[in-house]
Formats: sequence, structure tokens, C-alpha cells
Amino acid sequence: MEKKEQKTEKRSILKKIFDVVFWIVIIGLAIIWITDFINVQNDKNPVFCISQKTHTFDDGTVEECVGLGYKVYTYNRSSFSNGRQFGPFFIGMREN
Repeated sequence: MEKKEQKTEKRSILKKIFDVVFWIVIIGLAIIWITDFINVQNDKNPVFCISQKTHTFDDGTVEECVGLGYKVYTYNRSSFSNGRQFGPFFIGMREN
């Protein structure tokens, strides 16, 4: 009987640890996403970029920032209005 109780107690502790770590990760990601989203809405550069690329065209450039689950494109082209675009990681760059 004691072994079963010990196993159950260990599982309970591991589950609680997993739950805490899970929620810390979710809250951390939400803070990162919200911070960069607000920066983009206020026409500022995103803070949390994993990788950055600059795409050069005849009429200007587009800067691409890849974050944790999202992308931000900063358009500096004369063929269409300049600005920033925030969206999920699978969005593509605007073409003309």
C-alpha cells in the first residue's frame, strides 16, 4: 500500500511542476507577443526577433523579423504605402 501512495504522491508533484512550467511558458509567450504587437501598432521596431532579413527591391526594401510564432514586415517601398505588418509565422510578404 505504501508504494502505491508514494507513486501517486510523486505523480501529483510532477503534475504540479509540469502545470507551473506550462503556465510560465504560456504567460511568457503572451508577454512577448503582446509587447511586439504593441510596438508594431505604435510604429516601432519589434523587440524580440529571432532572425532578421532585409529584402531589397528596385523601389526600396522590406525588413523581415521572425519572432516566436509571428513575423513582422517593415515596408520601405515606393510602389505601395510604407508601414509595418504583424501576423502569424506563416504570413507572406505583400507583393505590389
